[in-house]
Amino acid sequence: MSKRPSTPLLLFLAAVVGCGPGSINPGGDDDTTAGDDDTTVIDDDDTTTPDDDDDTTGDDDSTGDDDTTGDDDTTGDDDDSYDCDNLPQGPLPYEVLYGPRATEDLAFDHEGYLIGADAGNLFRSPYGAESQLWVPGQWADITGLRALPDGDIVYCDTSAGSIVRVDRATLTRTTVLAGLSNPDGLEVDLNGFVYVAEQASGGVRRVDPDTGDFVMLAEGLHEPNGLSFDPTYSILYVDSYGGGVVYQIPVAPDGTPGEVSIFAGLVGTGYHDGMGVDACGNVYICDYGMTTVLRVKPDGVTIEVVADLGADSTWIPNLQWGSGVGGWDEMSLYVNDIMPLLSYEVPLGVPSKPRAYP
Repeated sequence: MSKRPSTPLLLFLAAVVGCGPGSINPGGDDDTTAGDDDTTVIDDDDTTTPDDDDDTTGDDDSTGDDDTTGDDDTTGDDDDSYDCDNLPQGPLPYEVLYGPRATEDLAFDHEGYLIGADAGNLFRSPYGAESQLWVPGQWADITGLRALPDGDIVYCDTSAGSIVRVDRATLTRTTVLAGLSNPDGLEVDLNGFVYVAEQASGGVRRVDPDTGDFVMLAEGLHEPNGLSFDPTYSILYVDSYGGGVVYQIPVAPDGTPGEVSIFAGLVGTGYHDGMGVDACGNVYICDYGMTTVLRVKPDGVTIEVVADLGADSTWIPNLQWGSGVGGWDEMSLYVNDIMPLLSYEVPLGVPSKPRAYP
């Protein structure tokens, strides 16, 4: 998700440095910035709104069943139309989408928009329509980007070494945590805690987006990049740019980490970018070296190419399941291209793991 070399070389990691709880950061106020003067609220009368039907926003419309962890806002698996043992085999066909504006990462909100960033600005894109400038800002290298359960957006500003939160109501930006070493991938759990991979230092942190307090979950990993929880939110998967492995970190409900181990090795070219997990526990990885999406089964051994995008792209940084709102199919994977206004829709036939956000 950060800048890449022109020709990837496969590296493999033979050992993993242990992890453990780290120090707590008081979340100093001096690092907090509010962007009232730099942001503009979009006039709803001048923007395109996704289809306004019974399936759009509102807590009562959130999907989920008795097996879903979290509160009433949790979205996830309530569909019996898929069989985890008989998912469609790849490489799968895909559709090229012109219009969504996202470069390094993407997220979906409760209103049916795809949220992305380009040159420090945040954009929102309705399905099948042109993107709209949502939160203007100064140039920044925005990498990881996710929605919080309350609808706010968090992202990594790699150029500033920080995590930033955007208030959805006021469109102001606040620095949650600074002093990070090339923050890249982001994940959000069902309780709204944020997980960040620091590619340069090899660390993974659990961050409270309200206070900036954090716990170190792991240190010394080989260029950790994408990260995503399993369906039970008890195992955090972390892939590696250049290490060729996917790590797994047990995480207790209170955030206490267990021992880091290797979930899968010899994965693709070894140069991994964004990742996600479906409702069946399969792990999906954007392989930078092959411009493919790989699927690793829960056994950590069986690996297949689920989408080969090499004919249309040279770099696919990240992926997310659709929200099921505004035309974004919750059974399809949306993969963004590093080039703005270009994404890919891959019909997987299986939804994401449960999420407390779209």
